[in-house]
Amino acid sequence: MTKSGGKKHLKRLVVSEHYPIHKKEYTFSVRPSPGPHAADVCIPTAIILRDLLKYARNISEVKKIIYERNVLVDGRVRLNRKYPVGFMDVFSLPKINEHYRMLYKPKIGLRLVPIDEEKAKVKFCQIVNKTTLKGGKTQLNLHDGRNIILSEDDYKIAAEYTTHATVKISIPEQKILDKFDLEVGNYGLIISGRGMGQHGIIENISTHGTSKTKTATIRTTSGTTIETLYRYIFVIGKDTPDQDVGLPEVDN
Repeated sequence: MTKSGGKKHLKRLVVSEHYPIHKKEYTFSVRPSPGPHAADVCIPTAIILRDLLKYARNISEVKKIIYERNVLVDGRVRLNRKYPVGFMDVFSLPKINEHYRMLYKPKIGLRLVPIDEEKAKVKFCQIVNKTTLKGGKTQLNLHDGRNIILSEDDYKIAAEYTTHATVKISIPEQKILDKFDLEVGNYGLIISGRGMGQHGIIENISTHGTSKTKTATIRTTSGTTIETLYRYIFVIGKDTPDQDVGLPEVDN
């Protein structure tokens, strides 16, 4: 007997820790579709509308909202109720002029943070890999699955776009507006581990170990020092957070 493809259902007992739902209230939950974010680091659109924003009481009402083209993710209309919304994605409801950015909050996980319409026009993406294409062109592979091929004017500075750096882009055009390197002195946000959601100035980066094992130290706004893995840091600004991130006030 041949396989019939991936599973179509997801029990609540094993859902991602980021889901804002009770695991024992019902049996099943919404399984995110394959997309730009892994299943354990995203929240499906239906869960956002029903459980986070509470604009729907059930999946039937979610479908009505979505099929009327009311939901935009990163500036594009999404008609899939299972579409995965992950870190730094911009979730918009243009008819009621509401815009949100998906960010990590301490001890909670992924949550929507309200932003204004101007902030919703930009997105921050981490460079996870670089690829050289035919003709010598450089392609940046970003954390949310999108790729950016550098223009001819950027070929000379392609080496400056390093992995783990963050690029600020316009959406949906994907034009690079700014770049922040993962280096001492810049402002970082911890996206995994015990310090998830904490943020501050990067004070130190270890010089030993591999990209998976070396560590970095962040000093939060309250003066607390947090040591975490280098790869857990997402840079969101130079010496302060970029004003377009919309970073909420948190207790560090």
